[in-house]
Amino acid sequence: MRNFKIVVEYDGSGFHGWQIQPALRTVQGELVRAVEESTGERSAVTGAGRTDAGVHAVAQVGSFLSATRLAPETIRRALNARLPADIRVVSVEEAPRDFNARFHARSRSYRYIFIRRRTALWRGYYHPVEGDLNVAAMRRSLGELAGERDFAGFTTAEGSGGNTRCRVISAELLESPPLLAVAVTADHFLHKMMRLIAGTALEIGYGKPWNMAEIVDSRDPSRAGPALPPHALYLWKVSY
Repeated sequence: MRNFKIVVEYDGSGFHGWQIQPALRTVQGELVRAVEESTGERSAVTGAGRTDAGVHAVAQVGSFLSATRLAPETIRRALNARLPADIRVVSVEEAPRDFNARFHARSRSYRYIFIRRRTALWRGYYHPVEGDLNVAAMRRSLGELAGERDFAGFTTAEGSGGNTRCRVISAELLESPPLLAVAVTADHFLHKMMRLIAGTALEIGYGKPWNMAEIVDSRDPSRAGPALPPHALYLWKVSY
């Protein structure tokens, strides 16, 4: 058996998330089908992160085992020929036999992107915001998140899975007018964690006198801002 590492981009608008679900269209489900049609074998495709419904990916990473003799570049072309237009395999390479896209990932980077003007074209991919924002306060608040702590205050009870400790490596605000992005890199993310962080940062930008570190210490999600819609969230990078 050979092990393959793939890098995938997708528009999450038409998917019920990454993970296979019965009778629902998912990214993992489309990839499993394409791998089977390309290699003649049904293989499980493991992803580095389980993005929710509506969330996009610039560089999701997956891995799968196969006995195929096809070259990696041939597999890439074969997969793209069988995938729908809203998924594209960017690269395929052979990996060590024990490589696992999920368990060997050292960090994941997400960006939640705001657009600071009204838009007819991009409202489905960025989160429109209007009015004055205290960008400096947003940037300071995000800087309070770095470190390894219990992030129960930035997740939902049904999705926490029990262990709510994460190591946030960096959290910053990126400006490229008219776009503004909350960019966070962590060893892993809890359910809706990124959307809650972005919602809290936005409320701070609108003048709420909140402190991110205090919300983390409280472990109380009712003190965080709203979980913003998924359409403006992107899995940006996975590092190994």
